[in-house]
Amino acid sequence: MELEEMRAEWNKLSKKVEKQEKLTEEVIEKLVKYKYRTGLKRISIPEYVGTLICYVAAAWLIINFGKLEGGIYQFFGAVIILLLFTLPVISLKSVQGMNRLRIATGTYTETIRDFAKQKIRFQKLQKINVSLALGLFVISLPVLANIQGKDVNAIPNFWVFFPMSILLILMFSWWVLSNYNNALREAEEMLKELDH
Repeated sequence: MELEEMRAEWNKLSKKVEKQEKLTEEVIEKLVKYKYRTGLKRISIPEYVGTLICYVAAAWLIINFGKLEGGIYQFFGAVIILLLFTLPVISLKSVQGMNRLRIATGTYTETIRDFAKQKIRFQKLQKINVSLALGLFVISLPVLANIQGKDVNAIPNFWVFFPMSILLILMFSWWVLSNYNNALREAEEMLKELDH
């Protein structure tokens, strides 16, 4: 009888240990998911703010579109409005791809592979955005000057301001992409914790 009781106690204990291991794994997965999502907020919040700024700028340009004199300025004004609506869509799609990653629904290898694909897609889309934003800046200066009834050559020190502005935009873009890459690297490290 004593051996039977020991077996029953052993089985109870084994079930408790299995249940505890399963709960511990679930807690770790939930914690990793939370940390992953929180880490991605370092990317998504600035992108949402940028989206709002782009839409406000597009609305302002639409309101002032009638002040543009000349077909070329109106054409570039329309291009700017199109870019101001397109850039946020590209950004938000890239962020959405990172947020859509299904953590712990597949195997560890599938999760890391999906993350790597989304990371490459995100980085490509961000580089496209930087290029388009630089083009947006270049064509917006003459259009903004035209809205104010000025020629860019009439703006004091324009040819000093213009290259310095491009340099600042490139430096800012490099800084933003570096921060995004750091956030992605940290997110990847969090996902690797799932394997331990």
